[in-house]
Amino acid sequence: MKTKTPIHAGPPVIKTSTTDFVHSAQAANRVGPRWLNIVKSIFGPPSQRRLGYAALQVDKVRYWEKEFEGLTDADIKVRGQQLRGRARGGESLTSLLPEVYGLICVACKRQLGLRPFDVQIAAGVVLHHCAFAELATGEGKTLVAILPVTLNALVGKGAHVTTVNDYLARRDGEWTGTVYNALGLSVGILQEEMGDGDRVAAYRADITYGTAAQFGFDFLRDRLKVSGTANTAVPFWQAWSTGAQAQRPLDPKVQRGHHFVLVDEADNIFIDEAKTPLIIASPTRLATEEETIVYRWANILAPKMQLDVHFTYDMKKQKIELTDEGRQMIRWSNPPSGPHSHAMDKLAEHVERGLQAHHRFKRDQHYMIDDEEVILIDESTGRSMPDRQWREGLHQAVEAKEGVPITHASDHAAQITFQRYFRLYERLCGMSGTAIDNYWELRRVYKLWVVQVPRNRPVIRKDLPDKVYGTQDAKFEAVAQEIRRLNEIGRPVLVGTRTVEASEVLSARLKEFNIRHEVLNAKPENADREADIVAQAGRYKAVTIATNMAGRGTDIILGGNPETMAWAQLKDRYNMRSDVPREMWHDLVEKIRAEENMAEERRLVLNAGGLHVLGTERHEARRIDRQLAGRAGRQGDPGSSQFIVSLDDDLLEGLGQRKQERLKERGEADPDASWDSYLPLFMTAQRRIEKRHKRQRVDLMLYEKNRQDILKDIGADPYVD
Repeated sequence: MKTKTPIHAGPPVIKTSTTDFVHSAQAANRVGPRWLNIVKSIFGPPSQRRLGYAALQVDKVRYWEKEFEGLTDADIKVRGQQLRGRARGGESLTSLLPEVYGLICVACKRQLGLRPFDVQIAAGVVLHHCAFAELATGEGKTLVAILPVTLNALVGKGAHVTTVNDYLARRDGEWTGTVYNALGLSVGILQEEMGDGDRVAAYRADITYGTAAQFGFDFLRDRLKVSGTANTAVPFWQAWSTGAQAQRPLDPKVQRGHHFVLVDEADNIFIDEAKTPLIIASPTRLATEEETIVYRWANILAPKMQLDVHFTYDMKKQKIELTDEGRQMIRWSNPPSGPHSHAMDKLAEHVERGLQAHHRFKRDQHYMIDDEEVILIDESTGRSMPDRQWREGLHQAVEAKEGVPITHASDHAAQITFQRYFRLYERLCGMSGTAIDNYWELRRVYKLWVVQVPRNRPVIRKDLPDKVYGTQDAKFEAVAQEIRRLNEIGRPVLVGTRTVEASEVLSARLKEFNIRHEVLNAKPENADREADIVAQAGRYKAVTIATNMAGRGTDIILGGNPETMAWAQLKDRYNMRSDVPREMWHDLVEKIRAEENMAEERRLVLNAGGLHVLGTERHEARRIDRQLAGRAGRQGDPGSSQFIVSLDDDLLEGLGQRKQERLKERGEADPDASWDSYLPLFMTAQRRIEKRHKRQRVDLMLYEKNRQDILKDIGADPYVD
């Protein structure tokens, strides 16, 4: 859970005027002097104008906060209802903003023991005015979200908050729910296995938390329901028949309108996930033996084909095409015949998918095998995606390659992209730790500006230069030795890997050194403990191996996080954290903090240099590297980061296959030599792959637009196939 200050015993302490003065003086350095903000708000570029205007609202919010500090809890709820009435009566939300935000600050202090910083208030203003706010890791995005969400929920049209997984949706909804309830607002939380009745209740609440995919799939399911009942309209004479009221069909949809949405970790949704559309397909089943013949035949033939002889592989476009020799090989390979076979051109497509399965997709990087099923892995987060499959027979080609039971290719019923779905909302805003890298793309697609919000405290993290080794073996040996050195001096280490396989290899090396460590990757036995593992990654001598951005949304607090340990003891007795009596929660947190000696551990870790983040490979997007490095040095803590790479890293495929092979051969010839001069090649490959992914996102957006235009022209539902 994202926290800023500890929860103190007894009622929350109201800051004195002297403390307020010191706090304001410190914050003035963070949001800038008033005269400069006035100039920026008038003459600055679009992003700076928004930040300057937001900074000017902070003093107004603090004024109302001071006015409301004397209110009782009951008075706060009454005042919240009064503000709701004024909003629904037509008063502008922008004019209500200082008063509402001031009341929220008081409620946060009462319910959470936290007072929003001035930079957090400025971020809340930026979000209300529909922009993407870049808030660095550890700056309290969960707390910031309360401000614009509460304000926009007052009109009664619903406010949605999206997160990246069900755990964060539930955690954030429960934690912030105490503040919303104190203001007289209701909260609903969407979860994966919910039925329609529970979903309707969640959407009818003033504020709804859920994953972006849940909101998108609910929209598609509603379209399917409406499409299915389109031909069952009530005849005009139904109003005069007996029992007309009882026979009137109810609205089958679970969602209500799309008024306001705040997207947490917006870069993950709008950039990483934007390459894949949301698709509702028919239920899958195991294919019959006859239905698998073509897939098995293609899987036998594909490994026999030679690159540049039977097929070409364009790495830039990630496209495989058969040559004339390859098509001739298919004709003479005794292709299958019968009712489940295809024409020759379709058989060639099956072989191309088999080639992709063997040459493009790697086990424990793009997918893993769990209980004889192919489970996709999200490359940007390292999380498994058991509810997703590749399309157009590619999933079946991978199943044939791995020798697991082959499923029947499902038919598509409805689809939509994230770009198209979120543009349905009247008001859209988002938060991320790394949005500025895709500044112009976000502006072009969503017509919103990215605003970099200053940190509450300066960053003192040291970003060390990369090291380059010849082979992965030499790289992992260097990584293990570096972890061993840091472990001896007591520094916690967070190791980032790109694949499940790399995390397992590194874990085996650390076991040889008898270094205690935790492994967090897409495997189910590790993913279930994601938040608990990451929350304790800042303890004395802790070593945590995680794939990419696993544990995203969970702060790493130096010395340890007693709250996650407290909830682990209480979650079997209570459904939600907010159900735990405040006194019991406080006593247990303080007891764990004392028993685990976390204050002393924090002192030791700070003296040792703080958390060290060690990346074992550069990601395909520089933005993901920044996110990983940003796990160290939160809220002014000391820390450092470094990446250790090798000449046989998969990233170098961005330079082209031939050049990648030449570099791999050089590295194998002298693996222990100094290869640091080759570092610019990694940056070049990274930029090329980023351009490729951007092209894929644009292509998907244009394809979806054209597809919907065609369906509209023929009078069909643009979202239902």
